[in-house]
Amino acid sequence: MNWQEMLDGTVNGSFQHPALRRLTLPNFSGWESGRVWGDWDFDPEICNPDGTLFGGYLAALADATAGHAMATTLGNEEGFATADLHISYHRPVRDGRLRFEGVVLSRGRQIGHVEVQFTTHDGDLVATAHATEVVTAGPRRRGLGDTRGLGDTSSD
Repeated sequence: MNWQEMLDGTVNGSFQHPALRRLTLPNFSGWESGRVWGDWDFDPEICNPDGTLFGGYLAALADATAGHAMATTLGNEEGFATADLHISYHRPVRDGRLRFEGVVLSRGRQIGHVEVQFTTHDGDLVATAHATEVVTAGPRRRGLGDTRGLGDTSSD
């Protein structure tokens, strides 16, 4: 499986990264070079005691979104790892639908910088994240060289 097959499978529902599945993170609804996006309906089960969305969930979704955006820029023999992630919360989320979008701001030979924005469908900014992605060599580093376990839940 290469990056494009993984991204297409994520969008069409035939593939979900095991960590996204385990954390019940939403899949993306689209991608193009340097960008991924999707929508997520508020889940009251992922709230703080005051009824606001748990920020750690958005941080996990930001990391996944940044990673998938970075994947859109990689060759088949490249991988990546998140070296740094910062998230700022601008307003609480109590209901509704969120749009999330990751955009690669810059991509060098070894480092990429990605911004992720979470907005309401009214366009209000909810949170912004910035990730630094380190480019690595080799498909096995990125986990796509061996497709066992990527599309299924079976074990060896």
